[in-house]
Amino acid sequence: MLLSLIKKKLTKRILQISFALIGGGLVTINQPEASAQYIPPERPKPQRTQGGGSRGCMNTEPISLQLLVPKDHTAQTVSSHPTLSWYLSTVPSIPLELALVEEGVAQPILVEKLTVKNAGLMQYKLPKDKSGLQIGKEYRWTVSLVCNAERPSQSIYARAWIERSPIPANLYKTLDNLSNKSSYDKALVYIKAGIWYDAIASISESKLSGSELTLASSLFQGLLLQVGLKEASELKML
Repeated sequence: MLLSLIKKKLTKRILQISFALIGGGLVTINQPEASAQYIPPERPKPQRTQGGGSRGCMNTEPISLQLLVPKDHTAQTVSSHPTLSWYLSTVPSIPLELALVEEGVAQPILVEKLTVKNAGLMQYKLPKDKSGLQIGKEYRWTVSLVCNAERPSQSIYARAWIERSPIPANLYKTLDNLSNKSSYDKALVYIKAGIWYDAIASISESKLSGSELTLASSLFQGLLLQVGLKEASELKML
């Protein structure tokens, strides 16, 4: 009878555990969401501008600059002050500049020079003292490596569009229920809802360690691969 009880407990435990193969090792997890599918908005708008690439200014090293956004459509956020993410292959020896402009408005919301300490993932969260993004509007953001301040056309740059959408009632309710959960759990919700910018920000803001960090890295890399960002998909969460 004791043996039978033990078998029942073991069977129940096995059914509660899922396994995911990550980085060549077997990691035991409770929710195998490392390959969550990003589903873009039902009527995605084309990504109108996406420049940059592996280029170099005169007398500088070649550098690859890539924004972490889908290439075929304008991605969304539900945040008034979202986080923007991009990839740099090396630490540049020239100034890096970020600009954010509302569609149809000449005056930029911000133009800011940034310090680059490490190659790889870079992020910028729109400060609360700046005008927030308005629901239903599109904005263009550009990251530039300024080769010659007097000749902007020589700069290495990458640009994309971002649209702020209203948060659906069901998404708001789900996120409210996850208020005590990790940023990783929230990222999964954003991914399935097609809210790209907030998904990327939530993954990178996750305070995880050990197998959970490995899982977050796998989720992050898989998400970038889904939208064709092969080079940047090698990035790992720190």
